[in-house]
Amino acid sequence: MLEFINTNLDNREPEYFYRVNEFVTTMESDPGKNLPYSHDEDFRGSNLLYCRAKAIKWYQEREEGLIKNGKYFLPFASPKDFVLGENAAYTITLSLIEYYDEEFQLAYSLAGDDEIELQEGREFEEFLFKSKGLLPI
Repeated sequence: MLEFINTNLDNREPEYFYRVNEFVTTMESDPGKNLPYSHDEDFRGSNLLYCRAKAIKWYQEREEGLIKNGKYFLPFASPKDFVLGENAAYTITLSLIEYYDEEFQLAYSLAGDDEIELQEGREFEEFLFKSKGLLPI
């Protein structure tokens, strides 16, 4: 069971939004020694349900694009088939962000992570939506 800790710093209310993070790399083992690429796309606004829907759509489109395009200077491979210097690797995650300021923010994984992290993220999202009186997700 996930325990929820009051992280309300100095009685500030956090901002909640969704973030999709993409990370691709060849570990600089491709012929051009290309650096990793990372991008965060934030989905903010007053309607958290709308932001959630937009983030899920973006996540699915980006994941599909990575799988279809299949390369980042080198072709992608599954972790079990990965060979350094012959393949690139990628991760794409979807998170609910509890944001206080640039120095303090918490991320709750909703897609693209291990099952324990995902379960905790889903539990927190459900708790948040219920506490805000939003429709069940």
